[in-house]
Amino acid sequence: MKNIRKPFGLGTIVAVLAASPLHADTTQTGPSVYEIDAGVLFTIVNQGASSWLWSWTDSSGAFTNIEDPTLVLTAGETYLFDNVASIHPFAITDDTLPVSGTDGNYFRDTTDPGVINDAVLSPTADFIDDPAPAIDGITWSLTNDDVGIYYYTCMIPFHPGMTGKFEIVAGAPSCQADLTNDGLLNFFDVSAFLSAFALMDPVADFNDDGQFNFFDVSAFLTAFADGCP
Repeated sequence: MKNIRKPFGLGTIVAVLAASPLHADTTQTGPSVYEIDAGVLFTIVNQGASSWLWSWTDSSGAFTNIEDPTLVLTAGETYLFDNVASIHPFAITDDTLPVSGTDGNYFRDTTDPGVINDAVLSPTADFIDDPAPAIDGITWSLTNDDVGIYYYTCMIPFHPGMTGKFEIVAGAPSCQADLTNDGLLNFFDVSAFLSAFALMDPVADFNDDGQFNFFDVSAFLTAFADGCP
């Protein structure tokens, strides 16, 4: 499933950054491989016509000018991309883009504009970020349907070295009974359920039938007993 980019402004960036530091975590799993498990804002510049340089910040700290990394992103999260390069259009493509090489040193094996354009995620305009300040960036909201391999590249045909890889991995299963969203199941979740049930809050409609009755209580107790992943 291909996602739609919507331009983002200051409010969106602030909201993502406000939520991310408590949860986002970057783990470097190889010389040029970074696993990022929650939404962050990536700032992207260029190193001549040879590489992209990536910067982002999360609870692990600041990562600055990382050259053409392989980025492992998690389904269920939203990632923002802001291209502040001077003349290089940044694009996200599917795995039909002809690419060879290894992590940190991928190359696009074509200079054919038609082949490059055909590989860009659709709608094409939503996954191309022209140099600042032409547009406001790319927002990529990932689902488990998006699990797989993708690439990023420069749309200028004769800049094949400005290419790298995304790997999208499945998100952790949700924990439906964790109504306090603290990763734990305890009295506070039971209290939250009872309060929501009394108010007929949709969060307490555990069997999703639009009614509030014994079946919702039973479904909550089952989910609570199952625990969190």
